Amino acid sequence: MSVPGDGQDGVTMETMETACIDAASTAGAAAAPSFGQLVAYLALFMGLSWAMMYFIPTGLLFTVLLPASFYVLFSIVVFCPLVSGGWPFAPPLGNWKPADGVWKPGLSSTALLAAVAVAGPLATTYLYPRFPLFPVGFWWGIILFTVTLWYAFTWNGWPLNQKCSPALRGIGGAAVIVGITALLWQLVNLSGTPFAGAPYDPRGPFQAEWFFGLLVWIIVWIQAFSNVLSFQQWPFYKLPQPIGEIANTAVCILLGWLCWTVSLKFMSPTFSFAAVGGSIIGMQNFHGAIFGYYPFAKYKQPRRGICNFVTELVLAFGWIALMRLIMPPVLAKAQAAGLPFDLNVVSVLFTLHFVALLTLIHNFYFLRAPLAPSGPPPAPE
Repeated sequence: MSVPGDGQDGVTMETMETACIDAASTAGAAAAPSFGQLVAYLALFMGLSWAMMYFIPTGLLFTVLLPASFYVLFSIVVFCPLVSGGWPFAPPLGNWKPADGVWKPGLSSTALLAAVAVAGPLATTYLYPRFPLFPVGFWWGIILFTVTLWYAFTWNGWPLNQKCSPALRGIGGAAVIVGITALLWQLVNLSGTPFAGAPYDPRGPFQAEWFFGLLVWIIVWIQAFSNVLSFQQWPFYKLPQPIGEIANTAVCILLGWLCWTVSLKFMSPTFSFAAVGGSIIGMQNFHGAIFGYYPFAKYKQPRRGICNFVTELVLAFGWIALMRLIMPPVLAKAQAAGLPFDLNVVSVLFTLHFVALLTLIHNFYFLRAPLAPSGPPPAPE
């Protein structure tokens, strides 16, 4: 989403504002939710997420559903306002009007996400690159998710956004993301894993598990300088396209590489990328998408972004402590099943593949009912 005249493409703030007002009227909730209501909202989805991770059969959860969930994350972003404008079923540009309420976009879009989550793993298993869903699907999935966020948050769906129909923006954007993912897959090698030398091993320059951690840290900075979180693309949105996007991309890669390589000197890989990096990603998402930069929306960038980012860092370490309290039962089930996960990895899967995923679906497609839908972010300045 972008501010008219700020040099970025995307769904305009006026369009989003109108859609959110219409959706709020339909939901019958005119007033913005209070801070306490939003805390309860997050806690509800945390409880639901924990129950799903604990009670879904462990083998099914970790070897099928979680690798496939990367495609849910991919399609949430592709079919949200940032890329397709909500096409095909959700506001502001999908086949939706206020009289349709929340069930039509919610159920229809969720069915679409589920279909993509089935089709994506089938394609990578039987068409290309033809690898096993577990655990290789995790390594492919992190590339897919990184490119998705980069395309939506850094490049604003450029050059398709505002130049093409919502359908072409959605389908074309998905094709761009999958195509770049396939190219980046060629950078990976599977050395040090049981799959080294397999026909689907690209034998690229970067070891798969090391590359996974690097991409998580790049996501931290993609979100920090994204169009809708933390710094809202400050200062890059002041530059003409595509110079601003290129500079933003370069900074995110550089900072991600520095965080990953330096942190490895002081902590274990999974604590670095999963506990620290994953928690920062989660807090950026929750603070921006759920709490609307509370209480810093009144400030202009970069003051707003600095306050946002510092708050999210503090919250991330509190989140790490909370994960130490609530996730051991889930970890115990995973380890009893002989799966190679530690507490850090189980925690990041809970944070991003359950809590964030469920809240984003509810925010975008069920219009956060019964609470008022989320409004567009304020202009950066």
